[in-house]
Amino acid sequence: MNQTCFPRITSKGLQRVWLAFFLTCLAFSALAAEEWIYTVKPGDNLWNITERHLTDIHYVRRLQQLNQINNPYVIPPGTRLRIPVAWTKITKDVQARVINVHGSVRITHPDQTVLPATNGMLLTAGDSIQCANDSFITVEFADQSRMRVQGNSSVRLDTLKIFGDYGLVDTLIRLEAGRTENSVPEESTGTRFRIQTPSAISSVRGTDFRVGTLDSHSATVNEVLKGVVEVNAVSENITLTGGFGTVTSIGASPASPVKLLQAPDLTGTSRYYESLPLVIHPAPLEGAQAYRAQIAIDSEFNSLWSEFVTTALPFRDGSIPDGHYWLRIRGIDGSGIEGYDAAIPFGLNAHPEPPFVIAPLPNGMTAAENQEFSWALQSEASHYAVMISQAADFSSVIYFNPEVKGNSITLPDTLAPGHYFWRIFSVSAHEGAGPFSDTMPFRVPYPGPLLEDTEINNDELIFAWRAPAEGQHFHFQFAQDAAFTQILHDEITTAARVTVAKPGGGTYYLRTKTIEADGFQGPWGSAQVIEVPRDIPYWLLMLMLLPLLVLI
Repeated sequence: MNQTCFPRITSKGLQRVWLAFFLTCLAFSALAAEEWIYTVKPGDNLWNITERHLTDIHYVRRLQQLNQINNPYVIPPGTRLRIPVAWTKITKDVQARVINVHGSVRITHPDQTVLPATNGMLLTAGDSIQCANDSFITVEFADQSRMRVQGNSSVRLDTLKIFGDYGLVDTLIRLEAGRTENSVPEESTGTRFRIQTPSAISSVRGTDFRVGTLDSHSATVNEVLKGVVEVNAVSENITLTGGFGTVTSIGASPASPVKLLQAPDLTGTSRYYESLPLVIHPAPLEGAQAYRAQIAIDSEFNSLWSEFVTTALPFRDGSIPDGHYWLRIRGIDGSGIEGYDAAIPFGLNAHPEPPFVIAPLPNGMTAAENQEFSWALQSEASHYAVMISQAADFSSVIYFNPEVKGNSITLPDTLAPGHYFWRIFSVSAHEGAGPFSDTMPFRVPYPGPLLEDTEINNDELIFAWRAPAEGQHFHFQFAQDAAFTQILHDEITTAARVTVAKPGGGTYYLRTKTIEADGFQGPWGSAQVIEVPRDIPYWLLMLMLLPLLVLI
């Protein structure tokens, strides 16, 4: 009896067979997972789809089985077909285009040539992007997907390919450090957009999402604003839908998804600023441990001007030119996941800056007459505008001069004693009118009252002046010298008269100033002079009378 001989399989050989089988299954699973979606158009069938996009016409039957198509010749338009990447032919490598650059961004080509990034520059696979602090670049890919690389970030364009007859645009980005903000159009079904970091890979179709590195690049943070992102690490895969985020540490599985923080409340945040640095006051957001703020020229935030992260409110930003901007703010939770954005437009008019004021200073006073206002010369200014009002909000204006050429003015009409406010702004030929200075209160003081009546008797001098207004009182000084260093009488009184002990005959000086109800003291009035008659000595009087006595 003939026996069929079979090779003898040892236990070690059996292990090798099982290992090969396992690896084959794993490879098949990986290939199966690498798919793209094709949307059937009018006139499409499995034959012409296979001819245009796949490497071999024999894939028609397998494509039919994979998608459970009954009739390969008649497929309803709009049908979405799953196509494995492994079956697809590579048509060509493609380029990406720089659409916006701000700050210092370098492009390093595979041959180590380093160039500064410029708008319109074309990038190819193998190019690296390095963004310095407070610098940004936005790159657009062949499928109109966009990636914004933020400050202090480094990325490499690993794969830029088109599969089939423009059936699939394949993009792989390696984020080495920093953060990216990404947008993949929902209608781009023929798109495979991936971002790989040291700890995870994010695969996307039709979504808005962000990817960043944390803790010295030892973890990856994913935030999905809209759509779906698949996050894979250590052979585990989780699906993030819009409104959720996750953190993936190196060597660990992605953490369970958490809800993104809601957008901050900006309803009470100012939309107009007149000074730098900007001081931005958003309402505190529950659950936020920090905040990210972005300032852009456009509402889509494609042209970023500034970006900063802070743990404290309010925000402050340094130097940006005057203009119209958009502000976008989001909260960051304790794990580093950033939430939804809130955005508002705002205007800035901080240039040219108002000049430094010399007189009157805030809460200062002017002269009682011929009031003068002065300030330092502003190098950017061609002229100045000065406004004076008795109302802090300048609802009524008593003086306005928009064409002051120098750095001082003397009012043509004297202001009456009382409380006033003034402000000034610079005007330049390039910037136009700058912001007003702070509103500065000042006073025109009541002058020291002039003497209206003086009485000299044997023992006293009596001085009288106008009656005080309500709450006013007066400071009176009487001295032997015009410099008031030898003061004989010093008195503060609410009365309109002062009595002084009569001094010896000679020239004396007196002055007064008004003290208002709130304690504010006006300037001393002009010194006034009085002559006190000298008394005739008794012996001189006797000598003068002696001739008369002899005649008698």
